[in-house]
Amino acid sequence: MAVNRKAFIDRMAENGDRTKKSCKEYLDLMLDTFYELLEEGETILFTGIMKAETKITLERPARNPQNGEVCIVPERKRIKVTFSEVLRDRLNGERD
Repeated sequence: MAVNRKAFIDRMAENGDRTKKSCKEYLDLMLDTFYELLEEGETILFTGIMKAETKITLERPARNPQNGEVCIVPERKRIKVTFSEVLRDRLNGERD
């Protein structure tokens, strides 16, 4: 089962003995900062958890599968997220 934003905030408030309002404000601030840094092209590194960075996908030709017509896909940014071995090991019960 997926945990939605509201359930995540509820769990944060419960675990941190904080109000739901303060947890929502903190989460919003964290996500806004995260998005802002990625838009600026910064790499975000949370040691032991993950690394997030933007990569540029260059302009390229592609084919429309419906009619076979060739079109150009414009250059765009994509997000690459890599999770750490520490996190993977912890989820698999291999580390404390």
